[in-house]
Amino acid sequence: MLPILTGVVVVIPVLFMGSLVMESFFSIPGLGSYLLDAIRAQDFAIVRAMVFLGSVLYITGLILTDISYTWADPRVRLS
Repeated sequence: MLPILTGVVVVIPVLFMGSLVMESFFSIPGLGSYLLDAIRAQDFAIVRAMVFLGSVLYITGLILTDISYTWADPRVRLS
């Protein structure tokens, strides 16, 4: 169960970046097209915010994985 939980964490940023690429490829209005327009316009504040959002999602996923380890395996304890 623990390797499955670890694999889920790896998928979170991939899903986020995949949605950005898919939105830009299919011209769907959303964060992906917004980010690409900001990159083209060299609006670094927006790019910085999107990188921050991605890193917060990744760190949140890591924390949730550590907490779920205690649920999946009783030998693992938070301390």
